[in-house]
Formats: sequence, structure tokens, C-alpha cells
Amino acid sequence: MVFARRQARALADRPDAEVEVFFLESRVSPVGLWRARGAFRAHIARFQPQVVHVHYGTMTAFFTVAVSRVPVVVTFHGSDLNRTPTDGFWRDLLGRLLSQFAALGASGIICVSEALRMRLWWRRGNVRIIPMGVELDRYVPIPRDEARRLLSWPLDQFIVIFNASRPGIKRLDIAEATANAIRAHGVDVRLHLLTGDTSQEEMPVLLCASDALLLCSDREGSPTMVKEAMACDLPVVSSDVGDVRERLHGVHPGAVVAQDANDLARALLEVHASHTRSNGRALAPRNGIDAKALDEATMETLRSCAHHGR
Repeated sequence: MVFARRQARALADRPDAEVEVFFLESRVSPVGLWRARGAFRAHIARFQPQVVHVHYGTMTAFFTVAVSRVPVVVTFHGSDLNRTPTDGFWRDLLGRLLSQFAALGASGIICVSEALRMRLWWRRGNVRIIPMGVELDRYVPIPRDEARRLLSWPLDQFIVIFNASRPGIKRLDIAEATANAIRAHGVDVRLHLLTGDTSQEEMPVLLCASDALLLCSDREGSPTMVKEAMACDLPVVSSDVGDVRERLHGVHPGAVVAQDANDLARALLEVHASHTRSNGRALAPRNGIDAKALDEATMETLRSCAHHGR
């Protein structure tokens, strides 16, 4: 939950806000949840917040709405409302049911994309669409070759970065088929796979050192990596998932195409032939990726819910 911790830090840095973080350690064990209930209520009694902001639905949001004695705002991110078959049928179903009931009991609802809002069964009219943003002072473009020297990467290879932290949902199989299709055209391509252990300090360098970001997930909410790539002027080739088409409006080179290895390969080959970075950062204010502006919108929602209560 790097994005949640980033936003908590950003809001805590404001002169008009005081923020503390509570992490729900157990989301499966009934005993663990009962203990967490006591710990959470003790935290609330000590800190006395005006509002609780919970990131992510499923048990996390349901627990918070059920236990909190102050207004709760829930932010839904993607797999909490989308189907995730790789989690298993019953776990997936239960998670989505808990998300829906959390939305019913929340004082405020935020979805990171319009597509997610439409997955709610009720209270769609109460939803604010606020994607998670990117710290533009952290994700800063640096010359590709300079970044590659820092990583000891070859300068003449076409390197495509891919988030493989959840291979099933992210569709590593399609990414690998895409790379094979590119190689069939005689281009030396390498997929650089991210497996979830990359630090926030390393990520900007990796993005700046790459030639393109590939996204071909089955489902997304508002994928943070797309916005991080934009901030670093890294071209993005993606399937039409989540809010990617909206975020990448006017950004080139790059493309939003079908979730098909050949289509993705053709778009990446066009990026390879262009030998240019994207104009993503220049469009950051218009395309809604600046964390400061989006955090301000979140703060307005939190204030409103704190004022009106449950």
C-alpha cells in the first residue's frame, strides 16, 4: 500500500491536518479481527479523529465501516470491486461482497476511475472520482543513457518494463508473447520484470532507463505505474483497461490497443522506431496525475464527510 502511505504522509505535512496510520494486520482470522477491533477502537479513542480514510475495499473497508465510531471514507482501487479469478472463486466473491456492503455503510466513497464507480451496486451518485497521483518532484525525467549507466544496462537494447507482481492478473503470459512477437521482427527486446520488491527510490531510475512501459492486465482501477511513466516521459503501450485511455489522452509516442500480443507488439515497435520519449509529463496537470492536486480533492472529501458525519 505504498500509494496509501504516500498520501498519508502528504496530508500529514499539511498545516491544517493531523494524520495517523492504522494497518489492519489480520484480514482472515476471526480471532485476529476481534483483536484488531479492540486495537482500532483504542487508537480512535486516543487520537480522536474527525474522519477515517480507508484505502481498499474487501475486509479492510468492511471492518473499518463496521467498527469505526466516526465517519469513514472508503477509496476503492480496482481488485476490490473488479473480478479477480486468480484469487479463487470464493475469496474473490467474498471480497467483492464485503466491498459492496462497505460502500453501503460509508460516509463517503472515492473511486479511482469511472469504471470502478459503475461496479458499485448502490450509491453511485455519492461517489467522487479521484485517481491516486504521482509525486512529480520524485518522478523526474533523466536522460535514458544516464539512467542506464546507473543500472549498468546496455545502451543498445530495447528494454520494456513490465509489472509482474501478480502475474495472473497482470497477464505475464501476454507480455512474454508480445516480446516474442517483437523478436520475430528482428528487434533485440528485453522485458524487465518488476516483482514487487522495487523501492520508491529505484523506480524513477528504472522508468527513465526503459524504452517503454507495457500494461496488458485483465483488470485495473487507475494503475499508478502508468502515471509514474508519464511523469518520467516514458512511452506507454497498454490494453484498454481501467482509466488508462483517459490518462494517456494526447500522450505520444505510445498507444492504447487491444489485449492482444500482436497489437501490443506493433505499438511497441512504433515506439522503438520513434527513438523519442513521450510528452507525458507536460500533460500531467491536464491528465490528472499530479499528486498535490489530487490530494487536495481527497482532503475536500474528507472534510465534507467529517463535517456532515454519518
